[in-house]
Amino acid sequence: MCLSEVGRVVDVDAQRHSVAVDIGDRIMSVSTVTLGLDGPPPDIGDWLVVHTGFAIERLAEAAATEILRARQELTPSSIDGDPKERP
Repeated sequence: MCLSEVGRVVDVDAQRHSVAVDIGDRIMSVSTVTLGLDGPPPDIGDWLVVHTGFAIERLAEAAATEILRARQELTPSSIDGDPKERP
């Protein structure tokens, strides 16, 4: 299963239609081709939803921080027991 990532743009390469996105534990090169169809290209500091190397959505900072907070609460350390033993 693939999950989307939420990250903040830290660098922009307009010629290549790509940005560097800080996902938290790594910096990822992301294509912005799909976002170019729906408005201006992202800028440094913008929050994006990234899926399989493509930026698929822009987020307001409040929405991004809420998603990141919710994901943090769902880390394996926050779940009791061995996942293999769950129904």
